Amino acid sequence: MRAPARPDNEADRLSDLYDYGILDTPAERVFDEIAALAATVCGTPYAALTLIDGERQWFKASFGISLRETGRDESICGHAILERELFEVPDTCKDARFNDNLLLAGPPEIRFYGGSQLTSARGNNIGMLCVLDGRPRELTPAQRVALDQLANVVMAVLEASKGSRLQSWLGTLFDRIAEEVFITDPDTLRFLHVNATAQHALGYSLQQLRRMTPMDVTADRRRADFEGYVRQLRAGAANVVFEGTRRRSDGVHYPVEVRWQLLETGGRPVVMSIVQDISERKQVDRMKDEFISVVNHELRTPLTSIHGAVKLLQQGAGGPMPAAAARLVTLAADNTDRLRRIVDDILHLEQIASGKMEFNLEPLDAARVLDQLAHGYETAAAAVGVALAVLAPENLRLTADPQRLHQVMANLVSNAIKFAPRDSRVLLEAAPAGAGRVRLSVTDAGPGIPDHFRERIFQRFAQADMDSRRTKGGSGLGLSIAKQMTEHMGGSIGYESRPGHTCFHVTFPEVSP
Repeated sequence: MRAPARPDNEADRLSDLYDYGILDTPAERVFDEIAALAATVCGTPYAALTLIDGERQWFKASFGISLRETGRDESICGHAILERELFEVPDTCKDARFNDNLLLAGPPEIRFYGGSQLTSARGNNIGMLCVLDGRPRELTPAQRVALDQLANVVMAVLEASKGSRLQSWLGTLFDRIAEEVFITDPDTLRFLHVNATAQHALGYSLQQLRRMTPMDVTADRRRADFEGYVRQLRAGAANVVFEGTRRRSDGVHYPVEVRWQLLETGGRPVVMSIVQDISERKQVDRMKDEFISVVNHELRTPLTSIHGAVKLLQQGAGGPMPAAAARLVTLAADNTDRLRRIVDDILHLEQIASGKMEFNLEPLDAARVLDQLAHGYETAAAAVGVALAVLAPENLRLTADPQRLHQVMANLVSNAIKFAPRDSRVLLEAAPAGAGRVRLSVTDAGPGIPDHFRERIFQRFAQADMDSRRTKGGSGLGLSIAKQMTEHMGGSIGYESRPGHTCFHVTFPEVSP
């Protein structure tokens, strides 16, 4: 690991740190709950409030981990205090500064780090409020803002602590959070404390809300629902997330997403709920539904008619055509066919997302699946000088939906043909994958997938121009749809790629002979 440098303001920085008188003090509930709140807001299993001393990193509070201190030269926070903005490491294993740090190898293993600087009134960074995870990830813009806000809360508490550290900490903590935050008694369901954001959103004062329960401000939930959430938390659930409808004091309703978490605070458990207004999200969903309806009814139907008419012209239904007219009709047929595929992709994506797409799983012969694909794409492959080959053992069977599996594999075969060099071969192969799985793969000798595109390859509307032949690209939805269909059938999808060799593969449960 690369040891962090010492900042030019090290002497002033340490002076500010010591002035707060917080090093080596006992745990305090205010900081423990800030760490817990940071983890909840950011959706991570771990969080910590660290202070960087001369040669050590000391933990004033932590959530999910039990460290008290580590060497400064082994810390990510030692690097983070050198910056002025939120410090984020999406994957420590891919960062040369930390990829060989044995401390991060765990347990618990730390793959993600995100932290906001704790900055003194004089502008010196004395430590970090950080969230951590055992898997790579990135914070959302809202989470980044919330983490910065919580770091400001920590410094506000530390500043106040020079005279009276705990004075009015609860109000400072909660009133600076952008989301609605409620502290609730899990037994009575009465609100114990509510932040200013929630008071403003609901139109009630703190005194009024302290006499109320979630049922009083929720339009579509009963007491039994909330008691059920508490039971889930007490049974060990890390959190409970649900959507509902908030009811303001003036009768106005608005949609929200609610996250509940059970916190132990000095022997008295409380439920902390963070409520986010999702009115904009719901509006986007409605717009999406309207768009899908337009695509389906106002575009797909006339497009199908046009495509059918053009195909009839191609087949001679209108009589012989001059060569120039025939070329135009062929161009029209090709483009209407491409548009139909794009429309179908959009509709398939919506069907998967809404749960309307049906999957009928049945035993399938792997060799037969690949033979049918090869036969169906033989003409298209020959047109660009590519040969198709099938390698599959007899009596190898898998479980999948035949229609959906054909769609998935057709996408992979079509892509392979597009990028395979002329006079090369695309191999369709089936083989046992071990652990009761069957692997179907499609391999081509194309240029490979660019490094910058690999993280996005299964995302919606993702496209990379890897070959000049791809002049008639699709919607960029094919691989995203293939991934979702595969996973809905209990399978998995992946790939390996380097220049001259790209292999996409799917695995499904094997059917025993």
